[in-house]
Amino acid sequence: MSRPAFSLDDDHARQLIGQLQALEARHPFDPRDHRPFVRDFLRAVHGVTGAVYGPATYRKLLAAYAPQRRPSTTTLAHEKDLLVGELKREQAGSAELIKASAPELAKLVRLAVIGAIGQAPAPRQSTAIGAPTGAKDGTAATIWKERAVEFERLVREAHLLAGRQAAELESGQQTIVALREDLAQTKQVLGAQTVQLERLAGAIEDARLLYLRAVDDARGETRSWRERCACVEAAARAKAKDDQLLLETFRQLAYQRGAAIPPALRKETP
Repeated sequence: MSRPAFSLDDDHARQLIGQLQALEARHPFDPRDHRPFVRDFLRAVHGVTGAVYGPATYRKLLAAYAPQRRPSTTTLAHEKDLLVGELKREQAGSAELIKASAPELAKLVRLAVIGAIGQAPAPRQSTAIGAPTGAKDGTAATIWKERAVEFERLVREAHLLAGRQAAELESGQQTIVALREDLAQTKQVLGAQTVQLERLAGAIEDARLLYLRAVDDARGETRSWRERCACVEAAARAKAKDDQLLLETFRQLAYQRGAAIPPALRKETP
């Protein structure tokens, strides 16, 4: 027979949903670090159900109530172990606190009862003949018994309050330690990124200087080739002019010795 799937009952689900809004506000979504949210989520589940579960169960609860949070199984297991350790310390601290404060609280209860008895009005003597004295004593004993029960209830509430405060203090100290560790890691990452940015800035500056030098070299080479081309063009024009003059001289000599004049050079008379 297959094992039934784990799920919270309606009352526990409502309580957990009621706490999720505060958790989301306290821990905005960070895809790189789910630990703070997971830590408080596991604490909220324990506060609602009073039990600690395995990573697989916590993953199902996250998928049902906070699907955008997808921590690794290692993170869930680590935070679950931390929660178990915190709960053990809280129980031990509460037991030690109750043990240490029990004599003082008992003394306070006795003093309160004695003070209440001293402030209570003395029972008046009945003028009626044959009034039952035992009934008056029984009524006074009932009153003191009720007051003693009330004081015991107050003492238990004080013990519970002291235990919760000790647990909250321990949890706060653990949170401070975790935040200090996160801050140290963040400083290390920031330092490494600062070094990388400085190296990148140096590389960019070197590339910029190299580019500027290449542009200057290209401009100088272009200027040199332009000057060379101008010199070549001037020399070519001078050479063409000399060649034209020399050609005209030889042509005139050829015509003087009877050479035939080409038709294109003949001037037709009208």
